[in-house]
Amino acid sequence: MKNSLLTILLITFLVSGIVAQDLPTHSLTLRAAWINYQAPNRDNKKLFTDLNNAVEIGYTRQLNNWFSVNLPVRIGAANFPRLDTSDNVTGYSKKLNYSGIDLLAKANLLASKRISPYVYLGIGGALEDWDKFYAQAPVGLGLDFKLNEYISLNAQTDYRLAFKEGYDNWQHAAGIRACLCGLEKDMDKDGISDKKDLCPDVFGLKQFEGCPDTDNDGISDNNDKCPTLAGVAENMGCPADSDKDGVYDVDDMCPTVAGTVKGCPDRDRDGVADADDKCPDVAGLATLGGCPDRDRDGLADASDKCPDQAGPANTGGCPDKDKDGVSDSDDKCPDVAGPASNNGCPLAVDTDKDGITDDKDKCPNTPGVASNGGCPEIKVEDKKILDVAMRAVQFDPGTATITKSSYGNLDEVVSVLGRYPEMNLAVEGHTDNQGDVKMNQSLSDKRAKACVDYLVKKGIASSRLTGTGYGETRPIGDNANAAGRKLNRRTEFVPIWR
Repeated sequence: MKNSLLTILLITFLVSGIVAQDLPTHSLTLRAAWINYQAPNRDNKKLFTDLNNAVEIGYTRQLNNWFSVNLPVRIGAANFPRLDTSDNVTGYSKKLNYSGIDLLAKANLLASKRISPYVYLGIGGALEDWDKFYAQAPVGLGLDFKLNEYISLNAQTDYRLAFKEGYDNWQHAAGIRACLCGLEKDMDKDGISDKKDLCPDVFGLKQFEGCPDTDNDGISDNNDKCPTLAGVAENMGCPADSDKDGVYDVDDMCPTVAGTVKGCPDRDRDGVADADDKCPDVAGLATLGGCPDRDRDGLADASDKCPDQAGPANTGGCPDKDKDGVSDSDDKCPDVAGPASNNGCPLAVDTDKDGITDDKDKCPNTPGVASNGGCPEIKVEDKKILDVAMRAVQFDPGTATITKSSYGNLDEVVSVLGRYPEMNLAVEGHTDNQGDVKMNQSLSDKRAKACVDYLVKKGIASSRLTGTGYGETRPIGDNANAAGRKLNRRTEFVPIWR
């Protein structure tokens, strides 16, 4: 038995050199036992008297850091004593087969320590020669010495209180406790049980207690601020940052000088590094080399003749409304495109070939005479028809209904329009100031449109006519007397040349 114990201890020490430290949830105990069990037992008060050898194997279920449940089974031999007349042991007549089983509750005195003392108690029994069973209540103390996470050395002593007088005894045992690792749950299949795995859902490494090290920098991902970038421990797993500007040296264009643009200084904070900034002390645009452009016209202020007014490059950044390449300040015709040789004004053009250039022609598309601003000259008799119609066209009082007596005058207006196909006509309605202003406005508008409708019915294209009411806003006579008010109540027919 001594040789067996030495063999167990030797195997234990060899294994301890290649595995890590900790106790498993499930374990198996193998121990050599020494028991002073006899039948009857006269030496039960002596710790180390008349000891018999036994072998014990047991299963342990660790409930938490403090408590576990044990189920040991043992087998061995016991001496059957010879007694004299005074019940003194004079020798032993034979050896008995001895076996036993217990159910124990164990309490650790130091949780999760390398050296862990414990106490235990439970219920069990002894079986003699396979036919006599005696119940016992073991109470004891022991010690676990953890070699690694799989193996512990173990020793314990208990006193077994029998429920039959004369059957109390001592039991001493020593051996090893081994992990039943196949029973440990390991969700990520990394060989580290979930109970001991700091990253139970991610495949990891034993040296990092089950956590991965994605960037292989020697710092586990759960402690690495930059788990995908190899770094250094003093920077919590992130790459070195010599100038402490928040840009890692591997990405820092200026690793020894703190800066905000790829790690380089930017005094004006415009996003352009000082080394590339043509205006390093004034915030500007990257597209302009870091120089400002107040009017946002694409020209840097330093080269912009009008830095506060947007303009194209061909005018030095100054406005050019007609886009003729001449800045408005130098353009004599800023609203009409023209060549710089003519100060921005268009060259003389006479579209209608009437001898009057377009810039002076009120009717540039219709030949006319200078005396009429380039528009066709209306014959005296035709102009008279329009003037007469202004006063002759009448309406029923307070309405927009044209009187029948006015039809002839309107028919003459139709004739004039027929003689001048390039002429349009603006029909304008007017009133005096008698009555409500809004009503006068509405009435004048309706009367002008009534005349337009009449002319359209007579064959004049509606595109040649406009009808507008002006109410009492454009008097030509004095509204203070009847004669003036009569002049103001009128419908004018104003020629407009195309």
